[in-house]
Amino acid sequence: MGEPFLKQISYLRKYLRPHKKVLIISLTLSVVSTALGLIQPLFAKVLIDKVLLGREYGLLLTLLAAVIALLIFGFLIRVTNSYIYTRYSANVLFQMRQDLFAHLQKVPLSFFAKRKIGDIFSRLASDMADIQGLVTDTLPNYLFNFLTCLITATILWWLNWQMALMSLGFLPLAVYLIRLIRPKLLQLAQTVAESNADIAHFLFESLGGAILIRAFGAEKLECARLDAKQSGLLRILLRYQVLGAFSRSVPTLYTVINTLVVFGYGGYLVMQGSLTIGGLVAFTIYQGRVFGPLQGLMDGFLGMQKSRVALQRIKEILDIAPAFPKNGAIVLADPQLKGEIVFENVSFAYEQEEPVLRQLTFKIPPGKITAVIGPSGVGKTTLCHLILRLFDPDSGRVTLDGIDLKQLKMEWLRRQIALVAQDTFLFHSTILENIRFSKPLASDMEVVEAAQAACIHDFIRSLPDRYHTVVGDRGIRLSGGQRQRISIARAILMEPKILILDEATAFLDISAEARLRETIRFLMRGKTMVVVSHRFSAIQGVAKIIALEKQGLVYEGPAAGFGTGPVAPNADSIAQIG
Repeated sequence: MGEPFLKQISYLRKYLRPHKKVLIISLTLSVVSTALGLIQPLFAKVLIDKVLLGREYGLLLTLLAAVIALLIFGFLIRVTNSYIYTRYSANVLFQMRQDLFAHLQKVPLSFFAKRKIGDIFSRLASDMADIQGLVTDTLPNYLFNFLTCLITATILWWLNWQMALMSLGFLPLAVYLIRLIRPKLLQLAQTVAESNADIAHFLFESLGGAILIRAFGAEKLECARLDAKQSGLLRILLRYQVLGAFSRSVPTLYTVINTLVVFGYGGYLVMQGSLTIGGLVAFTIYQGRVFGPLQGLMDGFLGMQKSRVALQRIKEILDIAPAFPKNGAIVLADPQLKGEIVFENVSFAYEQEEPVLRQLTFKIPPGKITAVIGPSGVGKTTLCHLILRLFDPDSGRVTLDGIDLKQLKMEWLRRQIALVAQDTFLFHSTILENIRFSKPLASDMEVVEAAQAACIHDFIRSLPDRYHTVVGDRGIRLSGGQRQRISIARAILMEPKILILDEATAFLDISAEARLRETIRFLMRGKTMVVVSHRFSAIQGVAKIIALEKQGLVYEGPAAGFGTGPVAPNADSIAQIG
């Protein structure tokens, strides 16, 4: 927060540089428009001194024509500049939001686990809106107000430098007062942003847990929690507004001082004959025009403090290093891909003091079905994520056909592997779009065939809108088993070379699970499949079993030998698996 404002927004240069010519044109039009608007009061001086008092009545029509022409020309320039700048600033902001969203796709997944989702959403929505306001409104208005004050001060000095000096002498004190207020405004702006993010997270979490809240009759409790958070935010906003009002009172004091200058000293100069009446009227008009822009400069300063906080919060995300800064380059041709996965002395921890995997070594044979079993918390899901390279091991390596996953091109790797997890995620969209997510260009027939393979086609046909049925947020309109089968259909449509089922049939009954299991095995024949499950029925007919315990690997071998030999798991583990 201690960085100068201009330095803080320096990372915006790459967005502004492509539009440099447009920015120069817009700046030029702003100067011309401002200058044209400030010429008009000079006509009042000429009208009074030349036409009315000097009786040069022939100038009247010329003055009227000039004023009308200036008004029309100035209007056209403002409209043109507004169109140009809006189009330019919109492109800049859209690209910024696009890059921020794309960067969030690359940050480590642990970032989302450690941050409130509402806070992240607030940065994408509220903070980006503040930055948009900075680029589209605050900065242009600040520039316009600054130019207006500068040009007006120059004209005031030209009209009468003594009066101008008296009028503008208060400005250094105004700057000093603003510098005193600035740190407190920054701190309050930061607190407001954090409070808004906290409320956004609360609303997101409460709406997501609507079933739980109603089940426990906690509706009033949640409303009371929201009221408490909003009351806290209101107190902060009131403090912010009071301090902001104090800073905005500076122009009011300026107006009082200038009134004394104009009516006191200005009237004296007119009586002495050293200032014309037209000059005094023009000076009064220009002096009155300083108040609005000066007020705008104060408001713009407050707006820039809020935007400064937003910039800092956005920059915090952009400064996070990507999870995989280096992408591999190797791509295996389809005939070459066998699907053998090997873990070599792999260790991994989400938190350094709590390792999940320790020196784990095993092999998943190609073209066969391998089951990974074990009690909760031993790292089965973590293995799936490592295979898909959602994470990299802390030590050791994971290989595909003898090649370290880090050397493989990530986009290619992700197209070869499909993961179906127990906690399925469906978008608030139609069934058709949710299945087609894995293969956007798939035909309707391919989607139907995938749904048939996942044993969900008949259910979809029974719905009034069939494949165009909207499933609701996270698929809330469907049962757990229906969501899982749609998720499986999505994976089947992808036609992966490697399929990972992580408790993917947990919500299905035994008969439905058996039918689905046989269909998937038929479709994946000759391909590698990894089945993670606590249910013994889900691992029947597999070629190999990998059994894990807290201490690590306790069995690796054929399914026929599971439960026998010196490395057999204990009875408690078998009970948990079955």
